[in-house]
Amino acid sequence: MMVEKNASGPSIADGTDRLVTLLHNKGADNATAVIEALKKDQVVLLKKLSSSDADVLMNAIANKLGLGDSLQLQAAFASSLGHREKIGNYYMSVNARENYQFVSPHSEGSSFINMQLASFYCYENTTDGGETILLHVNQGAQVWQKLRELVTRGKSQRPLTPPEVKQIKVAFRLNMPADTLKPEDEILSRKMPVPGFELFDVLTKPRKMHSQLLDEDLYAYWDSIDSIDVDSAEEFYRFLIKEGLIKLPANRSDVKTLDTDADRRVRKFGDKYEQLFDRKIIYKMQSGDFVIQNNLSWTHAVNNWTPGSGTRKVAAAFA
Repeated sequence: MMVEKNASGPSIADGTDRLVTLLHNKGADNATAVIEALKKDQVVLLKKLSSSDADVLMNAIANKLGLGDSLQLQAAFASSLGHREKIGNYYMSVNARENYQFVSPHSEGSSFINMQLASFYCYENTTDGGETILLHVNQGAQVWQKLRELVTRGKSQRPLTPPEVKQIKVAFRLNMPADTLKPEDEILSRKMPVPGFELFDVLTKPRKMHSQLLDEDLYAYWDSIDSIDVDSAEEFYRFLIKEGLIKLPANRSDVKTLDTDADRRVRKFGDKYEQLFDRKIIYKMQSGDFVIQNNLSWTHAVNNWTPGSGTRKVAAAFA
């Protein structure tokens, strides 16, 4: 069921002029051309690539940017949590979702991981929806003062040994002592996984991270920010209605049943998409499409589709 466009949703300027289509020439230095466009904060589309072409190109881009190790690490990490599976050398399946569910806009990962690149490759997309939605982050928005990121902090009641510091980094994604609990952190939960060492889930103010492509510090709307933000799901729902991109079942489910992150969201932070984002690109990927973007300055999202209307198989790679 398609919902008509509604003018009450967030108004975000069209950014399709930032989507650049490049030709893919076997044997040519495609990676350099892609990087030149990314350094202008453009989103790059290459068409009619094989999955092996996509693997080779993504690897070449990452290596030229010094991100080869990160690409391999993310690919190896893909299946370890059980919600993704590795596809090819560097790509992974996207997160599974229930019927009619959408994925709200986010930059992949968190400030701890600070991934620089996000790429998507389309095997098939024959659904009546499944558009890829890219929103560009407004760096000057006042809403950054309201938002919070869900992060992990630690607090040691005794000196940690070097092996313990390494163990904590691998097991809990903490760089101690830099990630020590701070007075301004809002504690959500705590536990003691190691004797004499406390672990906390906290809400903290977003901080800018360095973009290697743009050589400047940027706010990124990480998954660790979006997924806890109740406003994000509601704003994206309004956005999809405004753009005529939402599909609803006969019983017209509420936002929570359409939202893949409904169980993770913590509270409303008062942000509006028309303030948080300043450009939009809406593009329905086709078989053989390769898309790549700056993971800090652009978020990615997917609208929903009617069950049984077709098949959508898109893989993702990050570095």
